[in-house]
Amino acid sequence: MQADPVSPLDPRRRAGDTVGALARDALELAADFLVSVRTDDADRRRRTRDEARVCRAVAGAVARAPLGDAYRVLKPDDLDGRFFTRTERVVTNAEVALYLLDHAAGLMQALPAADGTLANQLRAQARALQQVERLLRVAPNATLGARLDELLPLLRRLERPTDGERPFPPLLIDGVTADPVFHAAAQDAYRIVVGRELEDLPAMAAAVWSGKLALAWLKMRDTGQPLTGDEAARIRQALDQPRGPWSRAPLLAGDWRDLDPDTGASVLRLIGVHHRVGANRTPLPLAAFCDRVRSRPLVCFDGAMLIETQGRLTGGVTGIAAFVVTGDQVVAVDGGSTWIHDLNDLAGSHLRTPEARMDYVRLFMNSVRHEGELFQPLEAVEALAHRSVRPQTLGDLLGSYARPITPAGFDEEGRWLFALTVCYRQALFEAKLALTPNGLLEMVGDDLLLEDLPVRSERMEGLFVTADLETPAPCP
Repeated sequence: MQADPVSPLDPRRRAGDTVGALARDALELAADFLVSVRTDDADRRRRTRDEARVCRAVAGAVARAPLGDAYRVLKPDDLDGRFFTRTERVVTNAEVALYLLDHAAGLMQALPAADGTLANQLRAQARALQQVERLLRVAPNATLGARLDELLPLLRRLERPTDGERPFPPLLIDGVTADPVFHAAAQDAYRIVVGRELEDLPAMAAAVWSGKLALAWLKMRDTGQPLTGDEAARIRQALDQPRGPWSRAPLLAGDWRDLDPDTGASVLRLIGVHHRVGANRTPLPLAAFCDRVRSRPLVCFDGAMLIETQGRLTGGVTGIAAFVVTGDQVVAVDGGSTWIHDLNDLAGSHLRTPEARMDYVRLFMNSVRHEGELFQPLEAVEALAHRSVRPQTLGDLLGSYARPITPAGFDEEGRWLFALTVCYRQALFEAKLALTPNGLLEMVGDDLLLEDLPVRSERMEGLFVTADLETPAPCP
């Protein structure tokens, strides 16, 4: 098997290294790419080689001192003088590295490739550079590992102070800043972002930074509100006596496991911390009376877990909600596509193997809805069993059309292609999908096979796909 060319840039495999060292390796990869670019344009060839030289110079500097003065390694005409602004502001090595990584990633994505495999390799490398860029932007002076993972939600929400900004009124943030857990996080975050100690700042500047960090902390706390002891106990009790069996098979095929009450309760508590509903901010598992939980690993997101939980909604209707749990994220599968693209941004280059790509296509197609409906893959007749009005009739109609999703080579843009049969509303189609390494999935072909199938349409109530299904008009 070919070695993975971008895995050395995966932050999850670099615990103990600094973000600067990760950026160094990304810049070295960018420099190698720039040197490899072939062109008959002499001016462009000169520019890319100069950019490669600057990448290598900044690579060493950003590893040694990400917040150090970039003018120590840059010449005034480097990068067309972009960073020599005739001001007294110091330009850091990290700032120049951010520009170079973004520039190289853009070239990788735009460069015509001789074949689909090379095109996708370039896109995967570009995605890896972009992931390092995002991390360097929010945490330039950090060390990779558990503490950084813990602080990333705070750092992502932090709006950095501007020159001359005044502190917030103390009454708004005193309750936060007095918390010793916040104080330790604020010190670490300031060190990660600025490379200095918060206590070394003048009083006014320290108050501004503390206020900004406190507001980010409050935003983070609102999305991660701890459960009370009573709430946790009620979640556990519900799992001891589920009200009924699962109302349908899992969202997508795979190695699913029904969780025992203790494990299921821990998962539902985690979901309840991050997802609350109503004016009283009730944890979602309690608001929906969730009493069953099952899980499946996701190859496409490097071992993240796909979770399904069954609950009761308005009028006692049964519904199933899905979540993806990965790192510090508990992401709701809400029927849209934003959640999966956000995961793509966090996960980096994650579609490197055929197994991961197939897993991703199945996840996307079985969870992202158009006008409330899935283009549901028909890999087996049983996939529509929970929607069937007349099971025997449906089986007879669909038996010759059901087939696994199948890889179908590359298109002219180098995207991976997949062939499949899908059911949308009450119609069956033969479809073709195109997938890019950054997780964009497009339907590039659909031919109608059957209409007026005896299947109901699903609907969503909040995060739950309901078992109360609309019955279609009878088939003629």
